[in-house]
Amino acid sequence: MDNVNPPRDASLPPGYDEENPYEDVDLSTFPEWWRRNVEEFESYSMRPYRPPRFADGTLAPKQIESLKEELGVNVQFRAKNPQSGGQWYIVVDGEPVEQIEHVRHGEGYTVYNLTADRFETLVRDAVQG
Repeated sequence: MDNVNPPRDASLPPGYDEENPYEDVDLSTFPEWWRRNVEEFESYSMRPYRPPRFADGTLAPKQIESLKEELGVNVQFRAKNPQSGGQWYIVVDGEPVEQIEHVRHGEGYTVYNLTADRFETLVRDAVQG
């Protein structure tokens, strides 16, 4: 049994979570992208939004937004067929840069299997061509 990713009981209702990380928290103190995701997850009765991270714990959306602003490019994680466990890629301005592995952590967030520094290097290299 994996202590980090214990199986979730299938009988739990949609959106159920053992804790609400936003209870008694002023969402206006969070970045816009974070607030937007919290609201979207709530609107679909999903588990509370927890941002994806890189292997070193760095929050992925923060790193992505920073590079987008600095370099003036569109940066995304995309899958050709996410429904069937298809391969995921880092995509810069519509062009796949590198295949990336990811796992879903038991607390409800995605972990991309590379560090924030490696991600930044890949994006910068793609922009510089």
